[in-house]
Amino acid sequence: MSRRRVGLAFEVLSVMLVAIFLFTACAGGAAPAQPAAGKQPAAEKPAAEKPAAEKPAAKRKIVWMVRTNVVENPWEQNIVKPAFEKENPDITLDILIIDQPDIAVKREAMIAAGEQLDVWSTNWGGDGFASDRYRGLIMNLTPLIERDNLDMSVFIPEVLKIYNIEGKQWGLPLLTTGSYVFYNMKLFDEAGLPYPPTDWEDKSWTWDRMLDLAKKLTKNYDDPTKAQYGWIENRQNIEGPAMLFGKFPWPEGTYETGFAKSINLTDPVTIDAYQKHHDLIYVHKVQPDAAASEALSQLGGAFESGRVAMYETGGWGWWIFSRIKPDVEGGFCWGVAPLPWGTPDANIRAVIYTDPWVITRGLKGQELEDAWTFVKFLVREDNARSYMKATNTPPTQKKLQEEWFQQFECMKPEQVKEVYQGAFRHGLESSNHLLVRWDELNQIWSNALDAYFNDPNGKASDVLPQLEKDLTEALQRIADEEGYKFQ
Repeated sequence: MSRRRVGLAFEVLSVMLVAIFLFTACAGGAAPAQPAAGKQPAAEKPAAEKPAAEKPAAKRKIVWMVRTNVVENPWEQNIVKPAFEKENPDITLDILIIDQPDIAVKREAMIAAGEQLDVWSTNWGGDGFASDRYRGLIMNLTPLIERDNLDMSVFIPEVLKIYNIEGKQWGLPLLTTGSYVFYNMKLFDEAGLPYPPTDWEDKSWTWDRMLDLAKKLTKNYDDPTKAQYGWIENRQNIEGPAMLFGKFPWPEGTYETGFAKSINLTDPVTIDAYQKHHDLIYVHKVQPDAAASEALSQLGGAFESGRVAMYETGGWGWWIFSRIKPDVEGGFCWGVAPLPWGTPDANIRAVIYTDPWVITRGLKGQELEDAWTFVKFLVREDNARSYMKATNTPPTQKKLQEEWFQQFECMKPEQVKEVYQGAFRHGLESSNHLLVRWDELNQIWSNALDAYFNDPNGKASDVLPQLEKDLTEALQRIADEEGYKFQ
């Protein structure tokens, strides 16, 4: 071979080697070794694929149904949710806020459709605890309580007992309160009148004494723009007016079973009790009629308006009226008294209202454990305390109640304690918590009694016999439809 050809071949070979070097460098690896003469290069083994990054496990979810409430909702969203999720980073707390009148229908629809619903309160809605338990919507918590040795001694025994049926604990109470007379201290002071007592045993605090004070504290009754009223009552339950006068209209055992064969509204004492309540408006003129009551509500609330001396209602007044401050414009000091004695034998005369946390029946495995973890979290002392402070609602735990008694600036703690606790020695839990399908019964008596109290010429002796008949028929129908057999 000529020298020129040899040189040309060498140049070509050099170019090829450079190209191979550049190609392998761009590929990010070293140039492969050249095979020996006469041998084919071995096939490259495919590079092993890197394992895909593992996705984080999806968080579990708890659905907590609560009522629409301007005080409770911030506590639920801003305090409970972040605190619980911090302690349980693998769980998301989903808060379902529903208007209270719609809760019963919503939760039953969710449960029937198999939608997730874990923790709620039976009494936030129209039907209440008795209906939900009888229909099998809630879980018996006793096995979980016993398994975890949950300390139940922290609760007030009488309150805990309300939701212990047939030896089974169906709910853990979150708030409890009786019924009381809230009064405007400023109006009493201006009239030079003594405040009502705080002792439920004080037999001088009678219906007649209350009426006498109400008359003295009523002014300009016929002028709604200037009127000051001595008394207003909030009729929540059909048994309330009769209980003030020593009569209980439901048959024995009704609150234990949730069912009744009848109701007694034609006892002469009961008829007279209802007439006395009617006369407060149209005879004694110490309580506003429906139109005047509506006008007061437009002022931010009847009691809040500062134009009502005494307001008889459920214990939600403790937290609703807590925003009334004596050092704020339009505010005033207010106090709390027992319900008056209608008759000397009216020892049990207060309606009590207690709300529990419950778990939806049928939850199993991890779902049940998560729901139970959340209920225990809610009733734990620190979280029960944060609820008490955020809402001013009276707690159900003995230790916390002592703290709650300190929160009222116009009454001494010992006075608050005496009047608050006295209701439980002189009261019974509300029928709307312990009667099956109470919402239907309530509709019947509300229609009849609203018409009666709006009629200046209404007579209890005309209204109550027919109402007794209508309710008795409804009670028997409900028992038949629910398959309940009276013993």
